Amino acid sequence: MTALARQLGYTEEELEALGDSQSSELFDPAVKAALLYAEKTTRDAHTVTDAFFAELRRHYTDTQILELTCVIGLTNYWNRFTTALRVDLSGTDEPYDAPGAPGR
Repeated sequence: MTALARQLGYTEEELEALGDSQSSELFDPAVKAALLYAEKTTRDAHTVTDAFFAELRRHYTDTQILELTCVIGLTNYWNRFTTALRVDLSGTDEPYDAPGAPGR
């Protein structure tokens, strides 16, 4: 995903700030809302309250929120799918898991 983010023009500084995006000044309020939506949806979708949805609607149309939800859901699916099947997306010849890693 970071390769795609770079292709879309995100800087290294922005990528590094993702872990604390809500307090970062690098992201505008709409991007912060989308990032928090992705985090909430990924960790526990029950935390997406009506109040939070109202905040999303300040920045995005219902169609855009649907698109965000699809991208978030498909990304979560893809990550779980590839991890469970040990699909190596690194583009290297290194093993998926290091020798001696748990579960190996």
